[in-house]
Amino acid sequence: MTDAAANRYDSRTIGMMELVYGKGYLSAGGDEEVARIVSAVTIEGNDVLDIGCGLGGAAVTLVRDHRARHVHGLDIDSRVIERAVELVEAAGVAEQVTLTQFGGGVLPYADDSFEVVYVTATTCHLEDLAGFFRESCRVLRAGGWIVGGEWFKAADNAAFKCWDSLLREQGLNFHFVSRQQFETALSTSGFEQVSAVNRTQATSELTRDYLRRVETDLRGELLAKLGAEGLDSFLAWTRSRYDALANGGMYYGHFRARKLAT
Repeated sequence: MTDAAANRYDSRTIGMMELVYGKGYLSAGGDEEVARIVSAVTIEGNDVLDIGCGLGGAAVTLVRDHRARHVHGLDIDSRVIERAVELVEAAGVAEQVTLTQFGGGVLPYADDSFEVVYVTATTCHLEDLAGFFRESCRVLRAGGWIVGGEWFKAADNAAFKCWDSLLREQGLNFHFVSRQQFETALSTSGFEQVSAVNRTQATSELTRDYLRRVETDLRGELLAKLGAEGLDSFLAWTRSRYDALANGGMYYGHFRARKLAT
């Protein structure tokens, strides 16, 4: 899991992301996205592990809106964790959320610790998917679920290559795989009932709306935060991601899988 170390956020970037995606989030969808992802599993009264917890938005809504008993959040980035602590405390759920900076590797929990592992836009940073899923399976109780949302490579076309190249030029380490490769990694790592729901169209529309807002409503604030060069870079990022989704290069889906009962 150490692959994600290259993707760090400074305070300026964190502020920009929250301005665009909402308080507590580094990616699209907010609380509504979390609700869709967990809609098919039971959160109420259960212990949840949020791997790649980011700014804490999901941890807060899992406790506040979905009544998780306790959420343990892990993230590799200390600045992100610091901001997540602020959000959790402000939301009044600090007693039910534990946030930990985690450098990767073996998860710092005993076997059979959680009913649900929640992981969104995190596995796309990892080369060893099977190893990650084996660890996730280990800390789940028998019959527990791993759920999340993830980006997949849909086609090796111009739209995908443009998006992938842009990420690499910025020094980011994404390792996109196909949905089939992803599901195979799950099914060979101790999981059953593996499934994914295609959310590409809805996510493409949402991304288009974010692009419109960045170009219009949020332009002035983002210019002040990022400067002209930073704003141009973020616009290029947002346009390229939308093009990859809209033109068949990328696939976004919600997935879930159940730990084999033993």
